[in-house]
Amino acid sequence: MVTIGEQLAEMRLEIRHLRIKTATLERARAAQKDRADKLEEENKDLRKENEKLKEQLEKAKEQRDKFKGMIFKPNTESTKQVISTRKRLGGQLGHRGASRKLPEVVDQVERIYFHHCPDCGNALRRTDSVETHTVCDLPAFSEVRVRVSEYQRERQWCSNCQKEVVPTPPGVIPHSRLGINLIIQILIWKYVCRMSLEIMVSTLAQTYGVEITESGLVNILKRTKRYLGEEYGKLLEAVRDSPVKQADETSWRINGLNGWLWVFLSKDSCYYTIEHTRGKGVAEKALAGSKGTDVLVRDDYAGYKKLKVIHQSCWRHLLGESKEVIGQKGASKEAKSLHHRLKKMYKQLERVVKLPFDMKEREAFHQAFEGRLKEVIDTEFISPDTRRVQTRIKNQGNNLITAIVHPDVPLTNNLAERQIRPAVVIRKISGGSRSDQGAESFAINMSIIQSLKMRNQPLVPTLRDLLLHGALGNTN
Repeated sequence: MVTIGEQLAEMRLEIRHLRIKTATLERARAAQKDRADKLEEENKDLRKENEKLKEQLEKAKEQRDKFKGMIFKPNTESTKQVISTRKRLGGQLGHRGASRKLPEVVDQVERIYFHHCPDCGNALRRTDSVETHTVCDLPAFSEVRVRVSEYQRERQWCSNCQKEVVPTPPGVIPHSRLGINLIIQILIWKYVCRMSLEIMVSTLAQTYGVEITESGLVNILKRTKRYLGEEYGKLLEAVRDSPVKQADETSWRINGLNGWLWVFLSKDSCYYTIEHTRGKGVAEKALAGSKGTDVLVRDDYAGYKKLKVIHQSCWRHLLGESKEVIGQKGASKEAKSLHHRLKKMYKQLERVVKLPFDMKEREAFHQAFEGRLKEVIDTEFISPDTRRVQTRIKNQGNNLITAIVHPDVPLTNNLAERQIRPAVVIRKISGGSRSDQGAESFAINMSIIQSLKMRNQPLVPTLRDLLLHGALGNTN
């Protein structure tokens, strides 16, 4: 039997254990509280640091967008609008399909047939029923090789002239170790296909077995420059004599130094020249002898302004600047309104210049559009971006509407832009010219080829005739 004293002793012991446990839990709670307070402080510090990082990220995004805007033209429309207005890929609805035309000349006809059925092996009889399948192909690479010709030129004596005469092989450039067809192929690769000299060397060796160095190709291009020089001069005269001409220019490196490639055009002649300067003297020299009644279609480069011809300023450049202005962040409503007015005016001008030419009617149109331009010029715009476009219009004035009262004058110099683009592509591949002689070779050879393309003349036979004709007059 447990006495009361024993029960009290057990209760005291249990109370003691509970007090110890309670004290332990209190210490643990205090420690946890200390840790929680420290974590809360750390959390506050992390929140502050996070806010700073967010601010830095926003600044970095703004800087990124700023640099992106310097490189890429800003897009003023949403992606959905761009996609919805873009013409779908492939054939358009309602357009008839087109396939490759069959060649007019067939070199060989081969009849093929089965002796046995390809499925069961049963013997088959021949029939008169056929279906044709025409294939255009190149000769096998094993058959494609250069043809070497040896001409034994007889040295003969003319008793009448009292001198020795030696015949020139027909269709061969005097003193040239390379045939006319190979030279034409090199010209086409360089100026039409825009191949680099390195690739041309490799292609000649691998395809035709012709071993020639890059410097050898350069010498060929220099010789063709001499052969085509007479025709090059005729192109310049054709541009000068043309009642409507266009001009443009772009940068061109010459032996590592900055230069300029200029192009001057008539409707069927293309004249390039590469100069060390972009000064007005280049245009004055190239168009010397032009009549005062001739019309020059150009952009707004100041080097053309003092030329003594009638000027038509390019609308595409004006609309391009206006579009660039309204594409900037924070563009004014005033600038957007002016841009739409200019676009509408341009479309109306396009319709006018396509009408049959009647001088009285055109003069009436000219007077009407002159009034509309004057209204734009005299308006007191508030926004700086609008005034920027207005200043350009002021500088151009009635040069924007010259095409109304002159027949066959375009409103843009797009033709010059298109003709200068192939040269720009070649410049990106080659980096320009390594010497003044190389620049001259490019200008002359490129002028001839682009002019032949503008005239829709057959390139190979026409080049052949020009080269042979020029070589006979220049055998140095």
